[in-house]
Amino acid sequence: MKVLILEKDKTVRQSLSYFIEHQKNCEVFLASSKKEGISLFKTVPFDIVLCGDRLPDGEGLELLKEWTKKDPNLISILLTVHGDELLRQEAIKAGIRGYLVKPFELKQLEEAMGMKSSEFACPDQIGGVRSSELRISGK
Repeated sequence: MKVLILEKDKTVRQSLSYFIEHQKNCEVFLASSKKEGISLFKTVPFDIVLCGDRLPDGEGLELLKEWTKKDPNLISILLTVHGDELLRQEAIKAGIRGYLVKPFELKQLEEAMGMKSSEFACPDQIGGVRSSELRISGK
């Protein structure tokens, strides 16, 4: 599986990448801007895209709408710090499969990606903390 993480927050990108890379058969690509994401999306057939709603050079939701329209099988997940019901409804209406409000737990990410905890190869405990208790935070 090929996964694109398109997120302006470096810490969030790295944290998500760490967990997803440890999942069997996943290849992770990172981008911090709409321009970088578009460039990667044109050349790599992604199975999953995790995208922040606010990028330095555009709106993540608009990008996900476009990509989901081109590839209805794409698992697209919008990451946001806003628990905005209208934004969530717009994302769902557009075919976006997941909507995660930061901070979110790893379990929520697994559910949005359509994967069970057991499918992740990361250890049960990381640095003395249970992986199911870890949270992804961001701005």
